[in-house]
Amino acid sequence: MENIMETKSLHLYYGDNQALKNINLQMRKNKITALIGPSGCGKSTYLKTLNRMNDLIEHVKIEGQVLLEGQDIYDPKVDVTMLRKRVGMVFQKPNPFPMSIYDNVAYGPRIHGIKKRSQLDELVETSLRGAALWDEVKDRLKKSAMGLSGGQQQRLCIARALAVSPQVLLMDEPTSALDPISTMKIEDLMVELKEKYTVAIVTHNMQQAARISDYTAFFLVGEMVEYADTEKMFSMPSDKRTEDYITGRFG
Repeated sequence: MENIMETKSLHLYYGDNQALKNINLQMRKNKITALIGPSGCGKSTYLKTLNRMNDLIEHVKIEGQVLLEGQDIYDPKVDVTMLRKRVGMVFQKPNPFPMSIYDNVAYGPRIHGIKKRSQLDELVETSLRGAALWDEVKDRLKKSAMGLSGGQQQRLCIARALAVSPQVLLMDEPTSALDPISTMKIEDLMVELKEKYTVAIVTHNMQQAARISDYTAFFLVGEMVEYADTEKMFSMPSDKRTEDYITGRFG
Protein backbone atom coordinates (compact mmCIF):
# COMPACT_ATOMS: atom_id res chain seq x y z
CA MET A 1 0.00 0.00 0.00
CA GLU A 2 1.30 3.41 -0.92
CA ASN A 3 2.54 5.85 1.72
CA ILE A 4 2.03 9.51 0.95
CA MET A 5 3.70 10.94 4.07
CA GLU A 6 6.25 9.51 6.40
CA THR A 7 8.26 10.70 9.38
CA LYS A 8 11.64 9.12 10.10
CA SER A 9 13.41 9.47 13.46
CA LEU A 10 11.51 12.69 14.12
CA HIS A 11 12.50 14.61 17.26
CA LEU A 12 11.09 18.01 18.17
CA TYR A 13 12.27 20.38 20.92
CA TYR A 14 10.68 23.54 22.29
CA GLY A 15 13.85 25.11 23.69
CA ASP A 16 15.24 22.46 26.06
CA ASN A 17 11.98 20.58 26.35
CA GLN A 18 11.68 17.57 24.05
CA ALA A 19 8.08 17.30 22.84
CA LEU A 20 8.48 14.48 20.30
CA LYS A 21 10.85 11.54 20.59
CA ASN A 22 11.89 9.44 17.62
CA ILE A 23 8.57 9.23 15.78
CA ASN A 24 8.53 6.82 12.82
CA LEU A 25 5.12 6.84 11.20
CA GLN A 26 3.81 6.18 7.72
CA MET A 27 0.57 7.64 6.45
CA ARG A 28 -1.17 5.51 3.85
CA LYS A 29 -2.64 7.20 0.82
CA ASN A 30 -6.45 7.63 0.79
CA LYS A 31 -6.78 6.36 4.33
CA ILE A 32 -7.69 8.06 7.60
CA THR A 33 -5.02 7.92 10.30
CA ALA A 34 -6.15 8.84 13.81
CA LEU A 35 -3.69 10.14 16.41
CA ILE A 36 -4.88 9.43 19.93
CA GLY A 37 -3.47 9.91 23.42
CA PRO A 38 -3.96 12.00 26.55
CA SER A 39 -3.68 15.81 26.51
CA GLY A 40 -0.13 17.08 26.15
CA CYS A 41 1.20 13.82 24.70
CA GLY A 42 2.47 15.40 21.45
CA LYS A 43 -0.21 14.45 18.96
CA SER A 44 -1.12 18.01 17.91
CA THR A 45 2.57 18.96 17.86
CA TYR A 46 3.19 15.99 15.57
CA LEU A 47 0.31 16.96 13.29
CA LYS A 48 1.73 20.50 12.96
CA THR A 49 5.14 19.19 11.87
CA LEU A 50 3.44 17.71 8.79
CA ASN A 51 2.83 21.13 7.23
CA ARG A 52 5.44 23.12 9.13
CA MET A 53 3.00 25.01 11.34
CA ASN A 54 5.62 24.72 14.10
CA ASP A 55 7.81 27.09 12.04
CA LEU A 56 5.67 29.87 13.50
CA ILE A 57 6.77 29.10 17.07
CA GLU A 58 10.05 30.41 18.48
CA HIS A 59 12.90 28.15 19.62
CA VAL A 60 11.58 25.05 17.89
CA LYS A 61 14.21 22.59 16.76
CA ILE A 62 13.37 19.61 14.58
CA GLU A 63 15.58 16.62 13.84
CA GLY A 64 14.83 13.73 11.49
CA GLN A 65 12.79 13.74 8.30
CA VAL A 66 9.23 14.47 7.27
CA LEU A 67 8.68 13.13 3.77
CA LEU A 68 5.84 14.03 1.43
CA GLU A 69 5.93 11.69 -1.57
CA GLY A 70 9.58 11.04 -0.77
CA GLN A 71 10.66 14.69 -0.51
CA ASP A 72 11.79 16.12 2.83
CA ILE A 73 9.47 19.05 3.56
CA TYR A 74 12.13 20.65 5.82
CA ASP A 75 14.59 20.93 2.92
CA PRO A 76 15.50 24.65 2.62
CA LYS A 77 14.44 24.57 -1.04
CA VAL A 78 10.83 23.74 -0.13
CA ASP A 79 8.33 26.55 -0.71
CA VAL A 80 6.25 26.56 2.49
CA THR A 81 3.25 28.22 0.82
CA MET A 82 3.15 25.46 -1.79
CA LEU A 83 3.63 22.85 0.92
CA ARG A 84 0.59 24.14 2.81
CA LYS A 85 -1.41 24.01 -0.41
CA ARG A 86 -0.58 20.30 -0.66
CA VAL A 87 -1.07 19.64 3.06
CA GLY A 88 -4.15 21.51 4.32
CA MET A 89 -5.13 22.05 7.93
CA VAL A 90 -8.44 22.29 9.80
CA PHE A 91 -8.24 23.45 13.41
CA GLN A 92 -10.09 22.59 16.59
CA LYS A 93 -12.17 25.77 16.66
CA PRO A 94 -13.77 26.85 13.39
CA ASN A 95 -11.87 29.91 12.19
CA PRO A 96 -13.65 31.39 9.17
CA PHE A 97 -12.31 34.69 7.89
CA PRO A 98 -14.55 37.72 8.59
CA MET A 99 -15.72 37.89 4.98
CA SER A 100 -18.40 36.31 2.83
CA ILE A 101 -18.86 32.55 2.54
CA TYR A 102 -17.80 32.81 -1.11
CA ASP A 103 -14.64 34.79 -0.33
CA ASN A 104 -13.63 32.37 2.41
CA VAL A 105 -13.52 29.51 -0.09
CA ALA A 106 -12.06 31.58 -2.95
CA TYR A 107 -9.29 32.97 -0.71
CA GLY A 108 -6.73 30.20 -1.30
CA PRO A 109 -7.27 29.83 -5.06
CA ARG A 110 -6.90 33.63 -5.43
CA ILE A 111 -3.59 33.58 -3.54
CA HIS A 112 -2.41 30.86 -5.92
CA GLY A 113 -3.24 33.02 -8.91
CA ILE A 114 -6.74 32.02 -9.98
CA LYS A 115 -8.52 35.24 -10.90
CA LYS A 116 -11.17 34.19 -13.44
CA ARG A 117 -14.64 34.55 -11.99
CA SER A 118 -16.08 31.49 -13.76
CA GLN A 119 -13.20 29.35 -12.49
CA LEU A 120 -13.59 30.67 -8.94
CA ASP A 121 -17.37 30.09 -9.06
CA GLU A 122 -16.78 26.49 -10.04
CA LEU A 123 -14.12 25.95 -7.36
CA VAL A 124 -16.31 27.47 -4.67
CA GLU A 125 -19.23 25.23 -5.58
CA THR A 126 -17.10 22.09 -5.87
CA SER A 127 -15.38 22.75 -2.54
CA LEU A 128 -18.63 23.49 -0.71
CA ARG A 129 -20.16 20.34 -2.19
CA GLY A 130 -17.05 18.45 -1.12
CA ALA A 131 -17.60 19.72 2.42
CA ALA A 132 -21.33 18.80 2.32
CA LEU A 133 -22.29 22.44 2.76
CA TRP A 134 -23.42 23.64 -0.68
CA ASP A 135 -27.15 22.99 -0.27
CA GLU A 136 -27.22 24.86 3.04
CA VAL A 137 -25.43 28.01 1.84
CA LYS A 138 -25.88 28.28 -1.94
CA ASP A 139 -28.46 31.06 -1.56
CA ARG A 140 -26.33 33.17 0.76
CA LEU A 141 -22.79 32.98 -0.61
CA LYS A 142 -22.40 36.75 -0.33
CA LYS A 143 -23.38 36.79 3.35
CA SER A 144 -20.78 36.81 6.12
CA ALA A 145 -19.40 33.44 7.15
CA MET A 146 -19.68 34.59 10.75
CA GLY A 147 -23.47 34.09 10.55
CA LEU A 148 -23.11 30.32 10.10
CA SER A 149 -23.55 27.85 12.96
CA GLY A 150 -20.45 26.29 14.54
CA GLY A 151 -20.87 23.04 12.59
CA GLN A 152 -21.37 24.93 9.33
CA GLN A 153 -18.34 27.12 10.04
CA GLN A 154 -16.22 24.01 10.54
CA ARG A 155 -17.43 22.54 7.24
CA LEU A 156 -16.68 25.90 5.62
CA CYS A 157 -13.11 25.64 6.94
CA ILE A 158 -12.92 22.17 5.38
CA ALA A 159 -14.22 23.61 2.08
CA ARG A 160 -11.58 26.34 2.32
CA ALA A 161 -8.87 23.70 2.72
CA LEU A 162 -10.26 21.66 -0.20
CA ALA A 163 -10.40 24.68 -2.53
CA VAL A 164 -6.64 24.54 -3.19
CA SER A 165 -6.74 20.80 -4.03
CA PRO A 166 -4.57 19.41 -1.25
CA GLN A 167 -3.26 15.84 -1.21
CA VAL A 168 -3.37 15.56 2.58
CA LEU A 169 -5.86 17.04 5.04
CA LEU A 170 -4.76 17.47 8.66
CA MET A 171 -7.53 17.85 11.23
CA ASP A 172 -6.79 18.84 14.79
CA GLU A 173 -9.78 17.73 16.89
CA PRO A 174 -12.16 19.13 14.27
CA THR A 175 -15.33 18.17 16.15
CA SER A 176 -14.41 18.85 19.77
CA ALA A 177 -16.24 22.20 19.81
CA LEU A 178 -19.33 20.86 18.02
CA ASP A 179 -22.66 19.32 19.00
CA PRO A 180 -23.33 15.59 18.29
CA ILE A 181 -25.28 16.18 15.05
CA SER A 182 -22.58 18.43 13.55
CA THR A 183 -19.98 15.92 14.72
CA MET A 184 -21.75 13.13 12.89
CA LYS A 185 -21.93 15.19 9.69
CA ILE A 186 -18.20 15.86 9.84
CA GLU A 187 -17.41 12.21 10.57
CA ASP A 188 -19.49 11.12 7.55
CA LEU A 189 -17.75 13.78 5.52
CA MET A 190 -14.26 12.54 6.47
CA VAL A 191 -15.12 9.04 5.35
CA GLU A 192 -16.21 10.45 1.97
CA LEU A 193 -13.13 12.69 1.69
CA LYS A 194 -10.68 9.80 1.87
CA GLU A 195 -11.71 8.73 -1.63
CA LYS A 196 -9.81 11.78 -2.89
CA TYR A 197 -7.55 12.81 -0.02
CA THR A 198 -5.42 11.35 2.72
CA VAL A 199 -6.67 12.41 6.15
CA ALA A 200 -4.88 12.61 9.50
CA ILE A 201 -7.00 13.45 12.53
CA VAL A 202 -6.09 14.20 16.12
CA THR A 203 -8.97 13.15 18.34
CA HIS A 204 -9.65 12.74 22.05
CA ASN A 205 -12.69 10.68 21.24
CA MET A 206 -11.91 6.96 21.22
CA GLN A 207 -15.24 6.09 19.62
CA GLN A 208 -14.57 8.58 16.85
CA ALA A 209 -11.17 7.06 16.13
CA ALA A 210 -12.70 3.57 16.11
CA ARG A 211 -15.58 4.65 13.84
CA ILE A 212 -13.78 6.54 11.13
CA SER A 213 -10.07 5.73 10.97
CA ASP A 214 -8.27 2.99 9.08
CA TYR A 215 -5.08 3.28 11.14
CA THR A 216 -4.44 4.58 14.63
CA ALA A 217 -1.29 5.85 16.32
CA PHE A 218 -1.20 6.07 20.12
CA PHE A 219 1.00 8.80 21.60
CA LEU A 220 2.16 9.06 25.18
CA VAL A 221 4.55 11.69 26.61
CA GLY A 222 6.02 12.57 23.22
CA GLU A 223 6.51 8.98 22.07
CA MET A 224 4.50 6.90 19.67
CA VAL A 225 3.74 3.79 21.70
CA GLU A 226 1.89 1.88 19.02
CA TYR A 227 0.70 2.21 15.44
CA ALA A 228 -1.63 -0.32 13.85
CA ASP A 229 -4.70 -1.06 11.85
CA THR A 230 -7.49 0.58 13.89
CA GLU A 231 -9.53 -2.58 14.27
CA LYS A 232 -6.52 -4.48 15.53
CA MET A 233 -5.49 -1.75 17.94
CA PHE A 234 -8.93 -1.50 19.50
CA SER A 235 -9.43 -5.25 19.76
CA MET A 236 -5.90 -6.51 20.42
CA PRO A 237 -3.45 -3.71 21.31
CA SER A 238 0.08 -5.04 21.54
CA ASP A 239 1.20 -2.68 24.31
CA LYS A 240 -0.25 -2.68 27.82
CA ARG A 241 -0.21 1.15 27.91
CA THR A 242 -2.38 1.31 24.78
CA GLU A 243 -4.83 -1.12 26.31
CA ASP A 244 -4.98 0.90 29.55
CA TYR A 245 -5.66 4.10 27.63
CA ILE A 246 -8.28 2.63 25.28
CA THR A 247 -10.16 0.93 28.12
CA GLY A 248 -10.16 4.19 30.10
CA ARG A 249 -7.82 3.17 32.94
CA PHE A 250 -6.00 6.46 32.50
CA GLY A 251 -6.06 9.56 30.27
